[in-house]
Amino acid sequence: MRLTYRGVTYDHNPPSLEVSESEILGHYRGQSHRLSYVRHIPIPQPVADLKYRGISYHTNSNGQVETMPRQIKEARPAHQISARPANAMAAARRELLAEAAQTHRDSIQRSLEHRIAVARAQGNESLIQQLEAEKHQLVV
Repeated sequence: MRLTYRGVTYDHNPPSLEVSESEILGHYRGQSHRLSYVRHIPIPQPVADLKYRGISYHTNSNGQVETMPRQIKEARPAHQISARPANAMAAARRELLAEAAQTHRDSIQRSLEHRIAVARAQGNESLIQQLEAEKHQLVV
């Protein structure tokens, strides 16, 4: 769908949702109507080896709890039972946040360079000095 906002045109592709009709049949103003609902998209759950009151257990990617057999519990070192390295979702989130922070710093840098260029064009030496000091603080 092609849309325009403040003179800028862009393509808008709304996300498509998978809709299923349920077995529930209702009547409204004399007409039969089947209830439709959006299919739930599963959210991956963190996988971890945990311990509660001395009982070790394992959570899988579906969010289900699995008890750990005795021989596996005893074979694993204690540091692996209590904590597991960050999962892939957490690593992806950290990477996304780092990328957003870098994009933000780049945007500030571009804005500052533009302000310095405008101040030079106007010949405003005091503003140029202030902006250069701000640029130095940003770099350090």
